[in-house]
Amino acid sequence: MANWIQQLFLTGCAAALTPVLTSVALADTPVNDGSVVINPIKILEPDVQQRKAEQAKIDNEVFEAGFFAGLISIEDFGTHPLYGVKASFHATEDFFLQTNYGMSKAGRTSYETINGSDINILSDKDREFSYYDLLVGYNLFPGETFVSQKLTFNSAFYLIGGVGNTTFAGDEQFTIVMGTGYRIILSDWLTWNMDFRDHMFETELLGHKKNTHNIEFASGLTVSF
Repeated sequence: MANWIQQLFLTGCAAALTPVLTSVALADTPVNDGSVVINPIKILEPDVQQRKAEQAKIDNEVFEAGFFAGLISIEDFGTHPLYGVKASFHATEDFFLQTNYGMSKAGRTSYETINGSDINILSDKDREFSYYDLLVGYNLFPGETFVSQKLTFNSAFYLIGGVGNTTFAGDEQFTIVMGTGYRIILSDWLTWNMDFRDHMFETELLGHKKNTHNIEFASGLTVSF
């Protein structure tokens, strides 16, 4: 009985060691002179292909100029279309200077609307609203905008501020301008911009002195040169 159990145990051990002995035999092959030739072990590497994204090329131009269009909310006079032109000088990768000229036309106040068409605080000419300014911008979050897996554009979120002059109601007002913007460089010569700004100046138009906030939202294209 003991011999039968012993034979069964040895048979199981031999079956378990057979794969190990076979791999060793394949790895180390003896030759006739008694030396051993070690067979090289083949390493399988994954077939990984790196994805390449196409980016807009940027030249070394530091000037850009273009146009913009949007809306401006003239305090007490409603929200109306806005048009203008702009030019920028990129002094460094982070800072730039910008000048803008914009035009719009104010509507009627709520007081004029309530009291009928015979009440006019301003003439048609005095309702013309225009401004020019000189601003300093800072690229707060430069980065990339992914359009697809193979197409990306360089972009930046920036802060901007400065001073200017606003002509409205037959008078010129010193203006402080603060805002933010976002740009996407579409190619080495074309950039798309989106801007949000507040034009702040003091007026006594409605009988008492107050600071007005005139909110602008505009978008446009500029060309680098």
